[in-house]
Amino acid sequence: FGAAGIGMVLGLVLFLWGQKYLHGHAEPREPALLRERVLGLPREWLIYVAAIAGVLPIAWLMWASGNGAFALGGEVSLALVLMLVVLTIVLAWFVWFITTQCTPVQRQQMLALMAMIFMCLVFFTLYEQTYGSWVTFTDRMLTKDIAPSLVAPLQPFEWATDWSTNVLLFVQTAPWSTYSLLLAPLSFMVAARLSDRDPASTAPRLLFVAVAVVMLACLARDCLVLPQTAGSLTYLGAFFLVVLAPLFAALWAWLGRRGRDPSKPFKSALGLMFGGLCFIPLALAAQQVGETGQLASVWWLVLAYLVLEIGEMCLAPVGLSAVTQLSLPRVVSLMMGTWFLATAFSETLAAQFGKLAAVDIDADGAFDMASAAAGYAGLFWKLMWVGLA
Repeated sequence: FGAAGIGMVLGLVLFLWGQKYLHGHAEPREPALLRERVLGLPREWLIYVAAIAGVLPIAWLMWASGNGAFALGGEVSLALVLMLVVLTIVLAWFVWFITTQCTPVQRQQMLALMAMIFMCLVFFTLYEQTYGSWVTFTDRMLTKDIAPSLVAPLQPFEWATDWSTNVLLFVQTAPWSTYSLLLAPLSFMVAARLSDRDPASTAPRLLFVAVAVVMLACLARDCLVLPQTAGSLTYLGAFFLVVLAPLFAALWAWLGRRGRDPSKPFKSALGLMFGGLCFIPLALAAQQVGETGQLASVWWLVLAYLVLEIGEMCLAPVGLSAVTQLSLPRVVSLMMGTWFLATAFSETLAAQFGKLAAVDIDADGAFDMASAAAGYAGLFWKLMWVGLA
């Protein structure tokens, strides 16, 4: 989490540096309002202070929840209660807003947007299983290495007294995808400079294509050569994301030029359908384990990730753009927050679904393979119907 925080700070620095390339879209619409003094402070600084102060109660809530301070007993958690309360408030406000503050055309737009937000909630409830039931299922029921014959022994990193030796050892032992992640921001900075010098140049686009190919190759190498665990196989989502993103961007553009680009609600529904279909390979793998008592192939997981990421390509980018296009300008920030709130709710719902496949494990780590496989198969078939319904 600390490393993620550092990465987010670096991302913010890069955003501030590249703000000029957004052609004013990242600037406040009324800068004068930010300079007005409220409670003795400029409004802009008051926003910063309030945001920082808001971290403290959130951190306390996380600590208290982690230490069982809000245990309500049974299957009901504080997160679930808060989710239901906030959801009720949001829905009440939404009904009031569309009935009293919108024209008939605006009302249809807002209803379509809320339907897409609901589909987002359902989709990411399914998607979050990749960090829950998919990981435990992979750990207990599947082989791990995609190409066992290519796997090289993992060389542990050991600190030396000479810093240059440490750097060399790190370069030799670190996953190649670590270096590829550094290429993305660096390539953006170089491409921005090239675009400044010659706006008509194709060099920036070619640079991004080259970097994407290198990142994909590094990620593929790590997936094939490094020994895998159930947790590390979540790499597959990022791998298919990099592969599919340019293909879908080209597909939507190609359909758009021919006047056949599907509507945003249709794309969202299509994404939700794929979100349900991705559970079929895992359900079949679980049934195979139950019948044979042997670990199923990890390629079932590869297929599941491929189908899931196809769904994400249909739903996630389209949904985010729809928020700004369908929402009324005066509530666009609130509706964007509602979109991300739906993704937060999806994590709570995902945890509830994950409990359906809980496995009883003995003190020595043993468990009934057939019973566990049946539990996973039942969960995955249910989640398939959630997506298709």
